Amino acid sequence: MLSSLRSQLSDPDSLISDPTGYESYFHDATTHRAVPAGILIANQVEDICAAVRFCRRRGIAVTMRGAGTGLSGGCVAAAGGLVISTERMTSVRIDAPARRAICEPGVITKQLQDDAARYGLFYPPDPASLAECTLGGNVAEGAGGLRCKRFGVTKDYVIGLEAVTAESELLKTGVFNDNRGLSIGDVLIASEGTLAILTRIAVRLIPIPPRGITILAAFPHMRNAAQTVTDITTAGIVPTVMEFIDGAAAEASNRYEKTAGLDQAGAILLLETSGEDAVAQLDAIGTMCRQNKAALIRTEPDPARAESLWAVRRNVSKAIKAMAAYAVSEDVVVPNSRFPDLVEFVAERNSASPLIINSFGHAGDGNLHVYYASSDGSENDRRLIEQEITLLMRKTLEFGGTITGEHGVGLAKRDFIRLEFDAPTLGVMRAIKEVLDPSGLLNPDKLFPPAIV
Repeated sequence: MLSSLRSQLSDPDSLISDPTGYESYFHDATTHRAVPAGILIANQVEDICAAVRFCRRRGIAVTMRGAGTGLSGGCVAAAGGLVISTERMTSVRIDAPARRAICEPGVITKQLQDDAARYGLFYPPDPASLAECTLGGNVAEGAGGLRCKRFGVTKDYVIGLEAVTAESELLKTGVFNDNRGLSIGDVLIASEGTLAILTRIAVRLIPIPPRGITILAAFPHMRNAAQTVTDITTAGIVPTVMEFIDGAAAEASNRYEKTAGLDQAGAILLLETSGEDAVAQLDAIGTMCRQNKAALIRTEPDPARAESLWAVRRNVSKAIKAMAAYAVSEDVVVPNSRFPDLVEFVAERNSASPLIINSFGHAGDGNLHVYYASSDGSENDRRLIEQEITLLMRKTLEFGGTITGEHGVGLAKRDFIRLEFDAPTLGVMRAIKEVLDPSGLLNPDKLFPPAIV
């Protein structure tokens, strides 16, 4: 059926009607996997319009895909149908006088940062996968990053969106329609491809800020490190970066790439001061670390040499995946005051479970990533992981938090969404979906539990 779409595309060969041999398009960075009926690697917005029009008339589901680095199953075609990849749509135009960039959705996040830097400008959001992930995926999933506490997350920089609707029409918001009318763009951000298909993104840029001093502090116990996070935030100090890594995760990272002094750490904090007040922040943070019994404090003002310290954080996910036969990553957020309670809960579950349960994340805004790993990938371990994830979600909400910070809901968390939102709120979300996608063909299996769809 999809083969007849070829004649409507700018490049007929961009449509893959037999996905055999294209397994990389069947999954993202999760364990979720599904085989689509076909794959379109779009070259331009007209290709997307033609494909959506074709699929709507035939009742074929459409799933959008960027680089496939997501951690929610958001780009997995669980409903079958057509996967549309925007990986070839990579144009970037930097408007230096206006301090903004106009990008296609397939632009790699680091490429945008590098292009902006040539003009003395800066795009702050920095997901851990920034060298691979796309801007379209970042907007669709509501991505954050290491610098989110001081500079904000993706949504704080989006100033305009262009998107293809389920009716194959172009919807323009923000700077693309002179900022008039309702703020529809805010609804599209983090909607996970369920409302419209992003084709152009305008983002705000800022002058490159001065680089601060990197601090690595190791603590004998996780609660000491977590309490230091609370103390720093309570004092009104806002570092550019404040990352927490529990002892088990630090040990795994240290085995992956050795960092002196971390062999016996119960937890570590990695921080970067915020430039202008760097020295004053360094003194205050150092005092709080010592008050919370830090066993090791290392500082590095030189950004190049500081990269060896940051390797501990960048290597965590790779290290855990390397030692596990099966692993699942979840992200949750709690108020800063409950961050020590959350990391302690995760540590207790690690002790009580036969699984390996590690935690790390953007401590400054209470965002914790929890990795569940099995050494053999057995069915029993997979069931245990599902049970542990349910415990994590319930405990997070008990602490006044939310079930996802930046990964999105997708397939991975759609069954938990009822735990956080009441029926009237879910009803409004569903009503918006019905207005923008009346046929229910845009990523139909994501975000909402099946009973709500």
